[in-house]
Formats: sequence, structure tokens, C-alpha cells
Amino acid sequence: MEFLFADLLSKRSMPLTSPKRTLARLSAAALAVFALTVSGAHAQPSDDDADDPGASVASAPIPDDAKDLPNVELSSEILYTVLAAEIALQRGEPGPAFNAYVELARDTKDPRMAKRAAEIALRAQSPADALTAVRLWHEYAPDDQSAAQLDASLLILNGKLDEAQPLLATQLAAVPEDQRIPTIVQLQVLIARGPDRSGGLKLLQNLLKNDMQRPVSSLVIARQQLIVGDQQGARASLEQALKLKPDFEPAALLLAQIGPDERKEAIAAMEKAVQASPTRDLRTTLAQLYLSDDQIDNARKQFEAMHGNDPKDLAPLLALALIDLQQKQFDEASAYLQQYAEGAEKQSNSLRVDAGQAYIYLAEIEVNRKDYPAALKWLDKITSGSPQYIGSRITRAQIQAQQGDVEGARRTLAALQSADPHDQAEIMRADAGILFDAKRYADARARLNEAIAKFPDDPDLLYDRAMASEKLADYGPMETDLRKLMTLQPNNPNAFNALGYSLADRNERLPEAQKLVERATALSPRDAFIMDSLGWVKYRQGDKDQAITLLRHAYQIQPNAEIGAHLGEVLWVSGHQDEAKQAWHDALKLEPDNETVLNTLKHFDVTNP
Repeated sequence: MEFLFADLLSKRSMPLTSPKRTLARLSAAALAVFALTVSGAHAQPSDDDADDPGASVASAPIPDDAKDLPNVELSSEILYTVLAAEIALQRGEPGPAFNAYVELARDTKDPRMAKRAAEIALRAQSPADALTAVRLWHEYAPDDQSAAQLDASLLILNGKLDEAQPLLATQLAAVPEDQRIPTIVQLQVLIARGPDRSGGLKLLQNLLKNDMQRPVSSLVIARQQLIVGDQQGARASLEQALKLKPDFEPAALLLAQIGPDERKEAIAAMEKAVQASPTRDLRTTLAQLYLSDDQIDNARKQFEAMHGNDPKDLAPLLALALIDLQQKQFDEASAYLQQYAEGAEKQSNSLRVDAGQAYIYLAEIEVNRKDYPAALKWLDKITSGSPQYIGSRITRAQIQAQQGDVEGARRTLAALQSADPHDQAEIMRADAGILFDAKRYADARARLNEAIAKFPDDPDLLYDRAMASEKLADYGPMETDLRKLMTLQPNNPNAFNALGYSLADRNERLPEAQKLVERATALSPRDAFIMDSLGWVKYRQGDKDQAITLLRHAYQIQPNAEIGAHLGEVLWVSGHQDEAKQAWHDALKLEPDNETVLNTLKHFDVTNP
């Protein structure tokens, strides 16, 4: 019987050799991502496995080479031990089963016994125990590439970098030229999952010293440098990558994320690349960079040029529509979306792109206009065979809720069935969102608790639960969720912004609030809501002039009722009552029922601003 690693990985972490020991959780993706890409020279993953790094491990054949098998008779004692171990597993007791197979491996020197022990440890998500078993497997089957690769991966995950280096160097040297670039990329992914990030950087640099003529080597080194906080080193590495390949899009995009100066440098590099070779991919990258720098008109020109060069290319139409949606230019966005949908429907089946996403955006435009029947008509165009079908049903439920039928909306969601874990998480999240919008915050959090029990590391669920906790004034759990989100996604500005703003709003730990919001600002400098948070921090710290400057700028970027409420408050306490009333008046025009605006007016005893 063949036991596949992917089938043995679970979400539970169980002690094996000692019930008192705390075991680290083992990521299947981290374990597999390098190991079996190296074996890609022998077996290519199927299309179904493309999005699942763990599937490469699972699908890789593990040969039982006869020359590695010991000349040991299958005695009744061995058979009894194997049966007892398997029964222990069935009873949910992996520790005795693991110990039994390890002892059998040592007694018989049979690599299959060590392999089975490794599988049990992987299922229990115990990297230290898995390493013990895999080292035996590798010792008893020295020519088994799967054992060698898994050995190296587990050494990384256990922080034993010096022992991993010679194994990885040997494996990297065996990678053929056509597999080298993806292998280098995935090598860094594996190293980044290890506990020793700084040591991982040194290891990566040593392993790639003979590959530095490849731009991808400088790119992955830059990624690891950013992980350890070496922004100056990352910038130098990315500049080297662009020197080797001036149109190297991944390097330009990563460089732009470091800071405003680096973003301008990346834009300049891509502008030259587009001028030299105005390909679709380069234009897309340049447009992304323009958008990140709030150069909306320049981004628009790139998408328009792309569509002009190839009218059959519908993707630029969708991009142009999204730009107009962001700027609340709904008529222009609707025209682009309808053009996109019509073009998609006319394409032959072999070339057809799905029009469902356009129909969802068109429905959302009508919701914004409060024309719910028109919105539902757009949604009705999305059939069950569309990848957007689940999304369309979620949008339909949200429309029901906005019309006051909260329980009907929830029934619509409850009727949805999907085997896709992502869809399941989105359905549960939408259900919680409907409860949240109905101000049923405790119910929303309870629903999110159910979702997170099933999907514990889903960043959107964690963020939403944090927001529900804040509404319940339960700030400890809120901060716990946001801190976890920061760990899972250290470049997610929303996590830093949410906690920083909450602290400032409560007038607590203001120096820490400032650091959090400044971190969010560095990650997303043009985000109006983050700018609002920074302005609110400055106001709480007594710097009203700087607060007004930031809040005015935020409101210019994104007219929003809550930002207007904040701006009005700071203006009022600064002695600019007429300007404050105008800010509140404008905010109420945007959202007449906005709680923040209404509470602010009540606090300052202002009526009819």
C-alpha cells in the first residue's frame, strides 16, 4: 500500500515520542516546495497539482529499490508490531505507532519502515520527529532521491542549516537548465519558512553563488533580505537584477514596494523597457506601477494602448472599468464592463473568457444606485457553470440583506454548496458580514468563530473577527487576531492600520499606535483610510495642524463620511467651526446615516451643519 504525504497531513498537531513536548506545526507546502521541484527532472506535476506545492510531494513516486532492502525475513514479531502500530493509528494514537516503526527501522534497517514513520510524523505535523525518521530512511536508502530531498527540507524547517547545505547543493547541482529558474524561486520559499531567517539568507547566498548571472537569483536574495529587514541590501539586489535584465518585471514590482524613491526608480526602469519593447506584459507591469504611485491617468493610457493594439484582448477593458469604479465614475465603468461582457459572450468556446466578473461589477454599480431589480438582472446572467457563480449568489444575498431581508439572505447563502474550501470560507464570511451589517456583532463573531475553526489561517476571516470584536469593545481578542494577521501577512497594511487606529481612537498607547500606522503608511502610502488613521493619531497626540493636513489630503483622495467626520472634529477643536460644519455637511451628503458623523455632531451639540 502506498501512503501519500499529502493525504497524511492534517490540521492537528500531536506529540509523538514525548507527550510533554510542544511540537511546532509543520507546513506541507514549506516541506515540499523545494524538495520535489528538484525531482521535476524525473516527474512533472499534473495541472491539478499546480496550485498545491504539497501535491508534488504526494504524487512523487518513491521507488522501493530492491538493492536498498535488507535481507530480513518477515517474522511474526515484525508482522505483529506493524499491525499493532496501524491499530494505534486508527485509534488516534500516533506516538506509539511512530515509535514502533522507528524501532523496526533501526532493527531491520528497512527504509520502508523509516518512510512509514516519517509519514506518521508528517501527519502529526511534528517536524522534529519527521526529521528523525527521514534521516533513517535516507541512511538505509542513500540513493533514494525522495528521501534525500525530504531530508534537506526537514533540516531547513528544523533550523539545521549547516547540515542542509551540502544536501541542497548536491540537489541544486543536479537540476537541469530548463528547471533551474523555478527551482531557485522555490528554494527561497522553503528557506523563508525556516526559523533562522538570517542564517537562511546566508545559506541562500552560498547556494546561489554560481547562479548570480541569472536575474532570478538576485530577485530571490532580495526577497530574503526583505524578510530579515535589510531594505538597503534588497534594493541593491533588485537593482542588480534589473541591470542584468532591464525588463525583469518581478524585480521592478518588488522594488516599488520598498518605498517611494524605489517606486520611482522602478517606474523609470519599466518606462525604458516599454519604450524599447512595448509588449503587453511590460505595459501591464508599468500600469501596475503607475497605479501604485497614484498616477491614474498614466495607467489608463497603458491599458488603452493595450486594447488599441489588440481589440480582441478584453482584459484591458476590465482594468479600465476598475479604475473608473475606484473613482466612482459609474457610467464610464458600466460602459467598459458591458463592452467586456459582450465581447466575452461572442468569443468561441475554446477562447471564451468568463463574463461573470463583469456582470457582478455591473450589479454592484446598480446597487450603488439603489436600483436593486437592475442589479438582480445582471446577476441572473451568471450561470451555474461560471467560476463567478458562487460570487453572484453571495452578491444576491447581500442585496437581499440591504433590502431588509436578513434571514432570507442567510437562507440564500445556506443553500449554496461547494467542495472548494475557498468558496466555503467566502460563504461563511459573507454570512458573518450580513450579520455585522445588521449590527448583530455577537452573532457575526460567533459565525466567524465557526469559520476560523475550519480555516484557522484565513486572513480575511481573522480581520473580520477582529472588527467584530472591536464593535463589541472586546479589544484583547481583536488585538490577538490582528497580531496573528501581521505574522501571517507581514506586508498587509490593513492589519497594522486597524490596530493603530483602534489604539488612537481609544487614546491608548499612542506611540505604539503611531508606529503601527506609519508601518501601514510605508506599505500603502496612498491609501486614504490609512492617511486618515495617521491624521487621527496626530490629533490624539495634540498635533492638530498636521492632523488637518493629513485629513484634508485623505478626503481629497477618497471622499468618505468617516474621514469627513474626523476632519470636521479636528477643525472644530482648532477653532475653525465654519469649516468643520461644511466638512460634516459634505459627509452627511455622502452617508446621511453614518454613525461616526452623527455621533460626532451629537458630541459637539451641532444640529443641521
